[in-house]
Amino acid sequence: MNDLWITLSTYGGVTTRTALDVLWAAGIRQVELAVPWLSRSEFGVKPSVDTTAVLQHYRQREMQYRAHHAIVWQEHRSFNLAEQFDRSYFERLTDWMAAMNITAYSVHPGSVSAHRSDTVNQWLDHLEQLAQLCCEHVPVCQRQRGIRFGVETMYPSLFDHTRRELLRSRTEIEQFLTVLPQVELVVDMAHLNLWHDCSTVEKLHLFQIAQNRILEIHISDNEGLRDTHTAINERTWWVPHVASFPSDVAIVLESRMRDCKLVCVRDKSLI
Repeated sequence: MNDLWITLSTYGGVTTRTALDVLWAAGIRQVELAVPWLSRSEFGVKPSVDTTAVLQHYRQREMQYRAHHAIVWQEHRSFNLAEQFDRSYFERLTDWMAAMNITAYSVHPGSVSAHRSDTVNQWLDHLEQLAQLCCEHVPVCQRQRGIRFGVETMYPSLFDHTRRELLRSRTEIEQFLTVLPQVELVVDMAHLNLWHDCSTVEKLHLFQIAQNRILEIHISDNEGLRDTHTAINERTWWVPHVASFPSDVAIVLESRMRDCKLVCVRDKSLI
């Protein structure tokens, strides 16, 4: 049985408190903390001074959290792991996640200049360092952080040819899984809809390639041009193939619900 989680960014444009108040009232108890686009606050929750207090309040009421990329916590920072790695920042972040009992963290792989390939080894080194931080022993608390770490599948851009997203093809994913055996994969079904050079069968074959290395599956929809995080319906490409999803892998709903009333949130989160 797959657990269903809701990403906090689905209810964007409001503070963390407002978003969690609505999700809690809708009966949602499993939330992925995420702020996907920090420069466009309508797509993520707005920073506020009480963010950590609010998260702790709902954790005490037994809400569970996962974490994704530039997550909601004391520090809001955008980063591209293909270009930079601030170890002290990620030490603070992984310590905070461990203190909040967060046991799963995923990131976007990052992007590189379309004319450069020499940054790939640097990117792999950054991922390896972050994976080590997620699981390493912390002397202060005398325990492991115990955080499973995964990287998300991306897609070719039809509109920006100056940058190249990493993990945007089956070949790159196969290489990644071989080179970094300690890192898991996040399969984004909406991103796969933007893989125009692959058949449905080839896209679904990712589940076989990754086998037991899938941390979570992200679900939403788009028109095949951009990653718009629109609502899922009976025409969504992967809906007829949900039986292909591996069992016991967390599914994270990413369809936008901004300005939805409570009853709408309930309906959309019961897909």
